[in-house]
Amino acid sequence: MDIEIELKLLATPSAYQDILSWLAQSKLNYTDSAGKQLRNDYFETPQRTLRKHDIGLRIRGCNGEFEQTVKTKGIVVAGMHQRPEYNVPLPSPDLKLDLFDPRIWPASVDLIALENDLYLMFSTDFLRHTFLITFSDDAQVELVFDQGTISANGRSVDICEVELELKKGDPAILFEIAQQLVCITPLRFGMQSKAARGYRLADNAALQCYQSPANFNMNTNMSTAQGAIAALEQSLEVWQGGEDAFYQSQNVNDWRTIKAGMLLAEETLNLFENQFSPAKKQQILTLGHQLRSLIGQYENVDLSLCAQALSDEENPFLVGAPHASELKEKLATLASTATLLSTMNALLNDKQNMQLQLGIGALLLEESKAPKACDKSLSYFVDEALECFDDGLASARNKLALFKVLLVDLKLPIDINHNDDPWPVLRQEDESSFRTGLTKLLQQGTIVLQPEVTERVLIWCAKN
Repeated sequence: MDIEIELKLLATPSAYQDILSWLAQSKLNYTDSAGKQLRNDYFETPQRTLRKHDIGLRIRGCNGEFEQTVKTKGIVVAGMHQRPEYNVPLPSPDLKLDLFDPRIWPASVDLIALENDLYLMFSTDFLRHTFLITFSDDAQVELVFDQGTISANGRSVDICEVELELKKGDPAILFEIAQQLVCITPLRFGMQSKAARGYRLADNAALQCYQSPANFNMNTNMSTAQGAIAALEQSLEVWQGGEDAFYQSQNVNDWRTIKAGMLLAEETLNLFENQFSPAKKQQILTLGHQLRSLIGQYENVDLSLCAQALSDEENPFLVGAPHASELKEKLATLASTATLLSTMNALLNDKQNMQLQLGIGALLLEESKAPKACDKSLSYFVDEALECFDDGLASARNKLALFKVLLVDLKLPIDINHNDDPWPVLRQEDESSFRTGLTKLLQQGTIVLQPEVTERVLIWCAKN
């Protein structure tokens, strides 16, 4: 068995030439293998038996040689995939499940019945360019560029991605290389494997909005240091989950989830700043500053989203506002002329976005390995932090929302806007956010009304 540790990064076709130029100009010790055309056939039962057990099964063919592979359930932390992998060579492209160690299969699976039920569900066909990079400490990373297609039932989707797989050494080197690659070519995290995309294509599954978890797997018996790592890891999960969904759906709800994950990450860094190792103090301050800057850019988009939401006939917030019909007309005009989607996608494609995610991922990896001194419980830390909160401050409301999301059994003494669901606070889609957004639109002159009307609306916003 091998443990596959890799970063999957979605790319553009120009990435290959960008990587070639980068390697040629770098001082890295690397070998360049000739490109290989790889075909992978993925198998499943009509009952989706393998999927139910988080198992992937494929046969890979290249130049008349074949290999069957089983991948079992793994984990994704900070965009880094870790998954057990079992490989067996084959004389022909025919499944032979009995060649695997029988212990890799769940006890409930009848291997003979399984093999009889399997059929070819989908295939991937792509050209792979491989570069093996060797470092002075003998660490090795395989950098591959894949371009091709996933096919199922007469339909297909494109493959264009970079994979960084750790062959030997510390996984932190994957984040270091990725940070350099982001500077020379557009990349983003690939949260779904080729197999996951193949399943969706074969099942013709509709795209869905990312659903933020109601809570996370934390408990108040954790130490504060453990809580800090878990909180940041889970914040990044929401950020990346929303981003992956938005690229496919172009849905405003997924966009707001991205920002909610960013706010969770920001509040986590602020709140738990002193719980990370002292050596990381400056790194955390830098990440926090960069994150705040990026969130500021997202907040500018929020103003147009606010106008869009307020101009919706079903939004009751403007009922009773001075000159409501005139105001709604102005908001609708702004919402219809704003090139929101192009602005949103431009922000996501900004390399600062990926660099921040990689920076947080590297921090998490290092902190998870660092020895932790015994400190006070997370429950005690939360109680202490709550005593310092002023519920009138937006940042305090965000911290309360963070606690409510992260800790399942925490009974908060302060309501979040009388709302048991903390996500509207972080996603900024409650009445408080509408009021703030409308005020900014008027004060900045984005929406221009008669001066006396503007004054009356601002007074109304302050009172409601």
